[in-house]
Amino acid sequence: MAPLPVTRSNYLTDPHGYLLPSGGYRPAIYLEEAHFVVDHLKQRTTPHALRRFFNRVKAIERSMDGGRHFETKKSELYSLIPQAHYAVKRQLAQEFFPTFIERNVWQAVKNWEQFQGFVKHFESVVAYFPTDNETAAPNRGGSDHARRH
Repeated sequence: MAPLPVTRSNYLTDPHGYLLPSGGYRPAIYLEEAHFVVDHLKQRTTPHALRRFFNRVKAIERSMDGGRHFETKKSELYSLIPQAHYAVKRQLAQEFFPTFIERNVWQAVKNWEQFQGFVKHFESVVAYFPTDNETAAPNRGGSDHARRH
C-alpha cells in the first residue's frame, strides 16, 4: 500500500514519531517526508543556513555521548526554535523552516531513539537539498559574472 501524500497538516504527525511500531525507523523519514521538506524549503532557504542547523544538531548529538547524556543535553535542542524564526527574519530560510524545526524538536526530545530519528531525517533533507549551484535561493555574494572575471 502506497503511503499517503505528505502535507503540512500531516507532516511528522505519526503517533510513533520516526519509528515503526514493529521497530526500526519509518522509511518515509528518509523518503517522502524528506522530499516534502526540501520542496518546501528550497525556494528561499540557503544551503548554508540549512547546513548550519544540521551541524548544530550533530554537535548536540556528539555532546550526548551515545545517548548517555540525552536527558541533560536535550534542552539544547529547544534553542533551535528561536534560531529558526530568526533565520526567516534574516531571509536565510523559507517560512516553513520554523515548522520543520519545531515539529522535529518536539519529537526528538522524547527519548534518544526519537532524537536519532530526527538526525536521520535531517540528514536525508540535507542530502536531497540543492547545492549552491542548484538552488533557487537569492545570490547573496555578488553577481556570478563578477566572480568569474
